Amino acid sequence: MSNKKQGINFNPFIVMACMVIACAAASYVIAPGAYDRETIDGVTRVLADSYHPVDRTPVTLFQIFKSLPEGLTATANMMFVVMLIGGVVQIYSDTGVMAAAINSVLSVKKVSSEAIISLIMIAFFVIGGILGWSEQIIPFVPIVISLTLALGYDSLVGMAISGFACLISFAVGPFNVYTVGTSHTIAELPMFSGWQLRICALLVICALSLFWVLRYARKIKKDPSKSLMADVDTSDLRIPTDISDVLNTPKTLSLVVLAISFAVVIYGLLNLGWSYTEMGAVFMMGGIVVALLNRVAPTACVNMILKGMRGTMEGALIIGAARAVQVTMSYGGIIDPIVHGLSTMMQSSSQYLTSCVMFIMNFFINMLIPSGSGQATAVMPIMVPLADMLGITRQTAVLAFQFGDGISNTFWFSNGTLLIYCALAKLTLKKWYKFILPLHGIFVLVEFVF
Repeated sequence: MSNKKQGINFNPFIVMACMVIACAAASYVIAPGAYDRETIDGVTRVLADSYHPVDRTPVTLFQIFKSLPEGLTATANMMFVVMLIGGVVQIYSDTGVMAAAINSVLSVKKVSSEAIISLIMIAFFVIGGILGWSEQIIPFVPIVISLTLALGYDSLVGMAISGFACLISFAVGPFNVYTVGTSHTIAELPMFSGWQLRICALLVICALSLFWVLRYARKIKKDPSKSLMADVDTSDLRIPTDISDVLNTPKTLSLVVLAISFAVVIYGLLNLGWSYTEMGAVFMMGGIVVALLNRVAPTACVNMILKGMRGTMEGALIIGAARAVQVTMSYGGIIDPIVHGLSTMMQSSSQYLTSCVMFIMNFFINMLIPSGSGQATAVMPIMVPLADMLGITRQTAVLAFQFGDGISNTFWFSNGTLLIYCALAKLTLKKWYKFILPLHGIFVLVEFVF
């Protein structure tokens, strides 16, 4: 029996439950108030000078329990698409396509393992920073984790070069529809204007992240005992591979189908206004083609999809559980009072200091409103007139919101996507914070410069 002292393992569902209870309790304490809202061209905006007292609406015990099904219902589209893509990925896994691809990567002698993980991380930087993807790549994270384990690293490295790479590049993405797009609409700025500065920020943040991950990867490759995951059994995270798994014609064509699926989805998202539904449909079509290429019987294909969906169900449920926190805050009417209180604190500060406070304010509000577009809708109508009054450009206010919201996505335990990535890597929040906190301090300093 091991004598090692076990650390506290923060179950993501317990974390979400505690957040719901805390928000419910706050509804009995925080002075109630609300902003008026108006909807123009389908965009709901807060009227900045409309804050007024309202009757208290404390969250009842029944509403606490009701928040979970409400959250699950509100995120059902996203949850089921994540599960569906997980089922499709299982087809690639069970047909040996992924094992053959991993063997092919491992057989390349002229390319170092550091170069491989660097290229993978850069690819996910592009996916998160340019496409604005985050939850969409959940089913692919276990594949990357398995590859990094095969390369002699740990599961934290696998999570960092995939999930973390997407989250942190999403934070400063120059063309992020959810954050920049929504906030530019509210601020009445040309869509995605100022992208040149955000491109610079993206390059700096990605370079720092890549350096940090490679530094850790190099250290544990040299001495595995220094791994933060040294006391965790991650053997079951490996995709079983065999020397017989080679990239023959059907498997090579399967990878081509996967690449085409990504290309079609990217085109649809950028040009056709697609969302999660169309994304799920494209990957489903690609999965069926791969099953046909590898001569998988219909019943076996269905069983593979169901197996993959079961494997991603826990992660998908975390998305709904995280939304339950926001539902509880809406029940108690505590979002507007918190935003109003924080914005009031900034009115007597200098321009530069106010910009920094805007960043910090959004950093903390993101704990309560993990949705980028939801937070933009709540805070930008307040930050825009505040910026106008203090002589701060609206573009600066947008940057303060985007950076404050985005950077904190890799920090707050209320972010369901972060919890999913950690769970996939068997990574506790304690270990994650030990890895990421010093880098977060650097991020904050960099954002203050921008």
